Amino acid sequence: MTRLIKKYKNRRLYDTEKSQYITVDDLQRYVTDGILFKVEDSVSKEDITTATLLQIFVEMEAGPTKFLSPDMLRHLICLANHPMSQSFKTMLGQLFSTIEKQSQSNVFQQTSDAWNKQMKEMVTQWQTFFR
Repeated sequence: MTRLIKKYKNRRLYDTEKSQYITVDDLQRYVTDGILFKVEDSVSKEDITTATLLQIFVEMEAGPTKFLSPDMLRHLICLANHPMSQSFKTMLGQLFSTIEKQSQSNVFQQTSDAWNKQMKEMVTQWQTFFR
């Protein structure tokens, strides 16, 4: 079941299942613990989950451990504006789905092999698209 988180004008987040206010750090733990949630603006009822997840990611990147290099971010921006962006989005979704399925079955070597294979295929396809 997806947990509902309400975001109030004062930027506070309220977990309706726990009946308490939470922090962005709590939401980050929800993500890593596999707890599904939806963030909703308390007034407009608009789904702001994507913006909230991006906020979490930006805060992570501002910290000591950087996940994405500037070059990787530039590539992602280019891909988002590329005519084939929907295809790239589908490929990334399939990649993440495969990794998730395999890691849930605790087959880490297979996950690593699948990751490496898909990354090689994706790089080859991207190189073809950008030539």
